[in-house]
Amino acid sequence: MPPKHHNPGLPIKLKFPQETIIAFSISALSTYVLVPELNCAFDMGDCTLEAVPIERVFVSHAHGDHTRCLFRHDSLRRLMGMAPATYYVPEETVAGFTALAEAWSTLEGVRAGQFNPPRLKGLKGGDVVRLHRQLAAKAFPVRHTVPSLGYTLLDVRKKLKPEFQGRPGHELAQLRREGVEFENEVWVPRLTFIGDSTIETLYREPHVGESRILFLEVTFLLDGEQEMARRRGHTHVDDLVQFLRDCPGVLRNEHIVLKHFSMRYDRDLIRHTLQAKLPGDFLERVHVLI
Repeated sequence: MPPKHHNPGLPIKLKFPQETIIAFSISALSTYVLVPELNCAFDMGDCTLEAVPIERVFVSHAHGDHTRCLFRHDSLRRLMGMAPATYYVPEETVAGFTALAEAWSTLEGVRAGQFNPPRLKGLKGGDVVRLHRQLAAKAFPVRHTVPSLGYTLLDVRKKLKPEFQGRPGHELAQLRREGVEFENEVWVPRLTFIGDSTIETLYREPHVGESRILFLEVTFLLDGEQEMARRRGHTHVDDLVQFLRDCPGVLRNEHIVLKHFSMRYDRDLIRHTLQAKLPGDFLERVHVLI
């Protein structure tokens, strides 16, 4: 019998003040993170029923344990009469995903002329997607063995310009009617998802520490696995420990979710190793996705 934490059909629920996140991530098995309150998901290594209503899926990279249920998600939505979802992917992978969708359609016997490809949107590092009036997403480059992106969701808020602060409401209403711009937009990082990655991404992209919630991979934990982690484009817990020493003020996140542990580890080994190696003040903010 495989351990329970190796079953993608039994995700972990992380309850935060503003959102409940449904997630699973074990290396080589599956990774997906669902944020129903924001109508967003990250990766689609499996497609649970909770994932089907979500309309926006941000894909970190093309490896199968992160994407193998992308087209299942698309087909289930169509089967249930829902509008197509949008799948944001690294721009280098759009052609490959399109070809894969066409091949899958052929295997399923879809007649010529009736194939409707998934709605794929290629992104590159620095691209921003305005999801609605109060939410945006920004992509950033991630170091892995294939083209990869991380994503930050940002709350879009309005803030009075300094010269208008303290004005009563009726004056602001009049200014609005007159077309006066008295507010600035403020974008507040809310959640950052990094898929598979070496520690280099944290050194290069320190802005990830500004989000309230940060998803980080820590695939390898044991002594002697450090070189294998680097070779395969992953993070070893020792890399994270060194980063915290080198850059003590960067990861200011309220919540840090560690994920994507090797399937060779059991829960006790994961917990005990993290407790033994990571600083206590850092562990106070850590959620372990097992």
